[in-house]
Amino acid sequence: MNTKKAKYYYRAVIVICLCFFIVGMGLTLYMMQRNKEQSITYFKDSVWSVDSSLTNLINSNIETLDGVALTIGEIEVTDLSHLLPVIREINDRNAFYRMGFIHNDGKGDMVDMDGTIHRGIDFSEEPFYQQAMGGESAFSRTVMDTYSDNYLNYYGVPVVIQGETVGVLAAADRTERLRNILDSSVYSRGGFANLIDKEGTYIIRSAKSDDITDLKDLGKFRESQLETIYKDLEAGREVFVEYKDNGEWSWAVCLPLGMNDWFVLGIVEEHQMNAAYYSIMGTIALVAAAMIIFMILIYGMNQMQRRNERRLEKLAYQDPLLEMNNFVRFSMDLKESLKRENFRKAAFWYGDIDDFKIFNETFGYEAGDQFLKNMAELLTELSEDGETFCRETADHFVGIRYYESREDLIVWYQKLTEKLEHYALFDGDSFRLVFSIGFYCADTQEDLLTVNEMYNRAKMAQKSIKQEKNIKYAFYSEAIRKTLLRENELEARMKSALEAGEFKVFIQPKTATLENNRIAGGEVLVRWVIPGQGMISPGEFIPLFEKNGFIVPLDRFMFESACAWLKDYLDEGGRPIRIAVNVSRLGIFQEDFLDFYADTKSHYGIPDGMLELEFTESLAIEDNALLGRRARELQERGFICSLDDFGAGYSSLNTLKDLPIDVLKLDMMFFRRETDVRRARIIVANIIHLAKELDIRIVAEGVEKPDQVEFLRESACDVIQGFVFERPIPSEEFRELLRKDPTGEWGAGFKKKQV
Repeated sequence: MNTKKAKYYYRAVIVICLCFFIVGMGLTLYMMQRNKEQSITYFKDSVWSVDSSLTNLINSNIETLDGVALTIGEIEVTDLSHLLPVIREINDRNAFYRMGFIHNDGKGDMVDMDGTIHRGIDFSEEPFYQQAMGGESAFSRTVMDTYSDNYLNYYGVPVVIQGETVGVLAAADRTERLRNILDSSVYSRGGFANLIDKEGTYIIRSAKSDDITDLKDLGKFRESQLETIYKDLEAGREVFVEYKDNGEWSWAVCLPLGMNDWFVLGIVEEHQMNAAYYSIMGTIALVAAAMIIFMILIYGMNQMQRRNERRLEKLAYQDPLLEMNNFVRFSMDLKESLKRENFRKAAFWYGDIDDFKIFNETFGYEAGDQFLKNMAELLTELSEDGETFCRETADHFVGIRYYESREDLIVWYQKLTEKLEHYALFDGDSFRLVFSIGFYCADTQEDLLTVNEMYNRAKMAQKSIKQEKNIKYAFYSEAIRKTLLRENELEARMKSALEAGEFKVFIQPKTATLENNRIAGGEVLVRWVIPGQGMISPGEFIPLFEKNGFIVPLDRFMFESACAWLKDYLDEGGRPIRIAVNVSRLGIFQEDFLDFYADTKSHYGIPDGMLELEFTESLAIEDNALLGRRARELQERGFICSLDDFGAGYSSLNTLKDLPIDVLKLDMMFFRRETDVRRARIIVANIIHLAKELDIRIVAEGVEKPDQVEFLRESACDVIQGFVFERPIPSEEFRELLRKDPTGEWGAGFKKKQV
């Protein structure tokens, strides 16, 4: 190659290299700019995610308070002592730090989660109180709690009674809960968020933030820049700004919270978003003459961008344990899915594992996490095209299923239950895995609601059967809604009802069939009589009280009332009779159980052998050892111990063998469950004979027919209790019944026409 050609050749190479370099730099700058725009978009989306989390938490708490405020307005009760049961129920679900009621004079009575009550707190100058009294739901700025070292934010909703705002239902939440959301990373490599008002003043500062109190102190801003920022904040518009802080560029975005003219301020350092591209520029400069390397770098840059996108999406929309869509993504996908469908019947379901906390404690949290993964795989296996689900929190799952009839949903649930029954545990251990589920069914286009509304209804249906032993699925209905509202009403009233004496003592007589139908005693039964409303069935409130724990004070009230009645009866010269009182399963587990019953008996001076405590057969099956120990201790203190409902459940001869009981109550439901009366009578007669051999007294309860009385008398049954002789009657009527024949020798004269 001659010099002239070489010169042209090298010039061409130089021109090509320069062109390559210029094109490469241009492409690099273009990609960096494009990536920056996308990163800004992703950054804003991340801050929106924080914004949504804050909004959802605040709105959820306000919705909860709105519901309670509506109930308060309906029952027209504002006294703190009457509201305590409702407040404790709400605290169990929402974990408010403090709740209470602020009267229209600005003075509020509040109760902490630990039960501490603060009365007469002055809220009259608090903006959230004034806003709520104006008829709007309100959320306060951060305040320092005067009773602790906590920072709090108050919620307030108006309570309206008969069209008039009578006060504010208020709840305080630790600022720490909101700060935890703000502290979460708003980008894969860093970032955080603060809460500010439209003046730029900090309301809640992230732990990662500098110790500043105003937006303008973030970094160096031009006056015109600050003027534009505050103008946009005042107008409630989104704000994005780049600024320098200690020589480093950072990004900040302000997004409206939709409440109190507040904004979520997200901050991230720019180099955290674009660090990879600075190295790419140096690399391209070194390999400017190599087209292949250049293309590889471009490809690598593109892949890095995609990884950043995936990483950001994972942070915002993926369950960290199950590596599937979280509830936020699920909600978004569900909205799109329902829009795409040319209406199909859709069921929103909500479910969780019964006693999953015990599962974790038994097998360890690692095993619990593995089970949740297997549960997700099982749900995926049983899902059809177009259906989706996610884990909401802990062991709580939600999802959507399409169906032709509700029977399809039951079949699907039964398949799920069957697979759970065959779930393999560890080292041969066993644990009954039960998935309790509730369905909200959209049978028509009009039934489709928002995701949150369908979620709440499905959860309401699941809650209605959560405590049931045999029924583990339920469909939302208006009846369920009314039942839960009724339960809330009863729970709100139960404590005041006990104090007001609305729980009445009824006694059902017991007849000694082998002593010429002599009245041998009676069983104390509770009846709830509300003035102006009448009597509430025990079947309505007893299961509710057993579930919420109020059965314990009710049991004790009934026992003390029985002691007081028996003392008055004996003081009037009444002959000795035996009075039986029921003891709930929850009551026997109380630490002071024995002391209370023994001390009360002693206080009223009741002689030994006249008070009989009845325990259910289900308790004997559940904890035979505890019941046996309690029975011996009670017998030492002069009580008679009775086993109730024998024959109504899974009766076992081991119960009679192991328990030192004095009385066995035979449930006549035994007859109504059998088609062969002759076989039933043989079994009953032999149970009575067996009890006699064990020196156990027999009481047949629920006896309604005269022929049953004759059979039981012939079988040597000691006592009969049932409608065939007398229904439960008020305690005073029972006293009058005893006064008619003080000796108790009723003979054939007592209810002769029925016997």
